[in-house]
Amino acid sequence: NSLACLHLYPERNIVIADFGTATTVCVINKDKEYLGGVILPGIRMSMQALESKTAKLPSVEIKQPQSVIGKSTVESIQSGLFYGQFKMVQGTIDEIIKQESWTAADAPLLVSTGGFATLYDDLNYFDKRIPDLALKGLFYALKLNS
Repeated sequence: NSLACLHLYPERNIVIADFGTATTVCVINKDKEYLGGVILPGIRMSMQALESKTAKLPSVEIKQPQSVIGKSTVESIQSGLFYGQFKMVQGTIDEIIKQESWTAADAPLLVSTGGFATLYDDLNYFDKRIPDLALKGLFYALKLNS
């Protein structure tokens, strides 16, 4: 993901959120330095933990609920999964921006990818969603090693 973004958006600070099996956040500065990342349980993994580690909570479809406040157990789980995952990522990115002392002038490009990234399109938080970012990164890695 990072290699692809370095090629697609050179000379930009970039934060990549990958909503996959695990949810990861990667940080690259405009000097093309990989600063590191954050790894959290993915949204499906969180659903599986609720289902298997609680006595009565059912498995639910992972989707954006109509309201933050669920009116049923299913809606409440969906809200917790959807908003919980998003707010963890958003809060993490906010802390990264603060820690790096990035101002509006050098604000990072926020990129989302991964199987669950489309869930967050309507929130208009990310600047770009690139579904095949990992494949693009592998392609650039192949070109570098040819």
